[in-house]
Amino acid sequence: MGVLGLRLNCPILAVIGRKSSGKTTIIERLISELIKEGFSVATVKHIGHEGFSIDREGSDTWRHSAAGANPVAAFSSREISIIIRSMEISLEDVLKLITNLGVNLIILEGFSSTVLKDKSVGKIICVRSMDEYEEFKTHVENELIAFCSLYYLGEHILDLERDHGILIKRTLDFIKKRIKVLEILNSLPKLDCGKCGREKCEDLAKEVYDGLAKIDDCIVLRTEPALNAKIIIDGKDLPLQPFVSEFVRKTVLGMVSSLKNVNIKGDEKIRIEILKK
Repeated sequence: MGVLGLRLNCPILAVIGRKSSGKTTIIERLISELIKEGFSVATVKHIGHEGFSIDREGSDTWRHSAAGANPVAAFSSREISIIIRSMEISLEDVLKLITNLGVNLIILEGFSSTVLKDKSVGKIICVRSMDEYEEFKTHVENELIAFCSLYYLGEHILDLERDHGILIKRTLDFIKKRIKVLEILNSLPKLDCGKCGREKCEDLAKEVYDGLAKIDDCIVLRTEPALNAKIIIDGKDLPLQPFVSEFVRKTVLGMVSSLKNVNIKGDEKIRIEILKK
């Protein structure tokens, strides 16, 4: 699946590492280069300090919040800040909000526990020592763009100064691949039904990109033209075989035709909606 189970239509990078390992420096350079390439870049930084607030105690917005307003927005001719106080806001919520603002690339700073094993996030890992390298290497899963360091630690770890161009190229390669994979994924049902033999539709999309599979390997897409009925639950199609689809169609038509003043020919388009309580 995509980041935290999301289907985001833009690539996501994460720059992770310990404190003072060069994360912000790398992000600054990435932003500059990626904007030159035409990307609209948004960033999200994780702040782990207990009790941290972006607001300043005693400010007008702080007083609004202290009085009970939530969220609180500050508006000026140059900036808009929205402060939401909640323990329930997740990275998912933030990413949904950001993608609705029209950006086409997101860079995360931190969030290592969330993204290390997310195979759809491009990861740049900053290390200060070989011990940190070995630690992260044990836990990271694809897509790994690079290990980086502010210091020379060996040929398998990019030196931030010496290998800047290599890092940019690898990052762009990941982004271009991710854009193509997302395009393929958007042509699939995104049901994760497993009928094609893959756990996720995203797995099939990656194999199509690599030339190891075809869109037609999706059983749902292949059988859809033969379906005479669909079941949609909370906006998601339920995978049906043609036999089951026809059984549903005949059952529904039979029930509806028994109602008073209903004349069924058999070729009608019928929609039944069950409302939530």
